Amino acid sequence: MRDLYSNVLVTQISNPATATTTRTSSAVDLQGFNSLSMLVSLGQAADTLSGSLFWTLKLTHSNDDVTYVDTVAADIISGIPTMVVNATTLDEATYAFGYAGIRRYIKAVATPTGSHVSGTPIGMVALRGTPAYSPVV
Repeated sequence: MRDLYSNVLVTQISNPATATTTRTSSAVDLQGFNSLSMLVSLGQAADTLSGSLFWTLKLTHSNDDVTYVDTVAADIISGIPTMVVNATTLDEATYAFGYAGIRRYIKAVATPTGSHVSGTPIGMVALRGTPAYSPVV
C-alpha cells in the first residue's frame, strides 16, 4: 500500500483540554514503526502570554517506558528540541516535532511558566509512520 492513510497510524495521545499546569501525553511505542511526528496543538490562550508567562513544548524519550529524559537537538529533525510559546501571536497553532532518536517510547510535554489562571487549550497527536507491516488501519 503506497497511500499515506494505510502507512501512518494517527493516535490522540492527550485529549484536548484547557490547561494551567503541565500536560504530559501518554507514551507512544515505536515498536513496529521507523518514524514519528508529534503534534502539539494550542488554542487561544485565555492568559496573556509574554516573556514571563509562557508554555514550553518538548519531547521526552525512554528505553523502558519508566525513566524519561528530554530529547536533544540530535533527536529532533529540525534540531530544535524545545519550543517556547511566549506571545499571543504564537498561540492558536500546531507545533510539530519530527523524532529522529533511537529510543522506543516518546512523550510530548507542555510546561507552563508563570501563573496561568485561565489556561490554554492543548491537545497532542502522534503520527507513527514507516511501518514494518501495513496497512496500519
